[in-house]
Amino acid sequence: MSRLAFVLVVVAAACGGSATDSLTASSAALSTDRRAGLFAADAAHTAAIERLGPVDGVLQAMRGNAVYLAPGMDLVRGRHDIREALAAENPDPQHTQLSRTLAGGDVSADGNFGFTFGWLSRIAPDGAASYGAYVAVWEREDGEDFRITAYHSRSSIRRLPVRAGFPLLADGAGAGGVPHEGGMEEQRRSVAAADTAFAALSVAQGYSIAFPTYASDFMMVFGGNFVGLEGRQEIADAYAGWTPAEVLDWAPVHAGAAASGDLAYTVGTAVDSYTMPDGSVVKSWSKYLTLWARTADGAWRFVADGGSSSPAPAP
Repeated sequence: MSRLAFVLVVVAAACGGSATDSLTASSAALSTDRRAGLFAADAAHTAAIERLGPVDGVLQAMRGNAVYLAPGMDLVRGRHDIREALAAENPDPQHTQLSRTLAGGDVSADGNFGFTFGWLSRIAPDGAASYGAYVAVWEREDGEDFRITAYHSRSSIRRLPVRAGFPLLADGAGAGGVPHEGGMEEQRRSVAAADTAFAALSVAQGYSIAFPTYASDFMMVFGGNFVGLEGRQEIADAYAGWTPAEVLDWAPVHAGAAASGDLAYTVGTAVDSYTMPDGSVVKSWSKYLTLWARTADGAWRFVADGGSSSPAPAP
């Protein structure tokens, strides 16, 4: 079991001709405009990747303190170290073709924070094709361009379709996070505390309790593909199977949030420990990216959670 889940909250809108419905329609139109700006930033990043290649192109949109998550390596932070990681993944970037297809995402109420996700297609120098997925977290200062603050990518044997009509898709309703104004540091501490409490529940009662408790009403698991789950029963069924022999624990290392307090992310490290019948303990390490949406009562519920393997810590 590793931290690979993707969750989202959706808010239903009524139909009709009242003044309230007119305000709802205006709000929906504004949300669409904000998302269009974020999706344009994602499209520009894709164009840069196709023009500059899988190292310089991916790096172009990164903030100076961005975090990169890729299989088989520790969390990587900062443009210099991210460049080295991308170069290690792409030893012949001039002859490697990387393309992307946007699947969806959402943007905060203040328009300055959001996430996008989609599929990757890679043609290696020898002509071999492979597939995968990416998730990007974007932030910007008012009036400036969006830049990436966290980026996840992972390969897959083939591309699988996302569940039709899923709210996180580009034409869906979005995360539905409810704004809760506050200072940026307060927002970061708040979501990091939620992630820490989430981990504590997993250790105390098992992941079969923790994940459904902290999940939204629908969620998407992401790794090399995206799997949408809808309804409390589907989510509970997906995380069933925990036994006391297993302990899944994690800790947030980085956190960020919209100033409007409706969307946020955490990045951290995880360890899954399994006690064998002979008493020995087998451990596996991973890292994760979790996206969160705020509910009306102020609680954070994760809207997306995925990750990949990490090497064992140095002795």
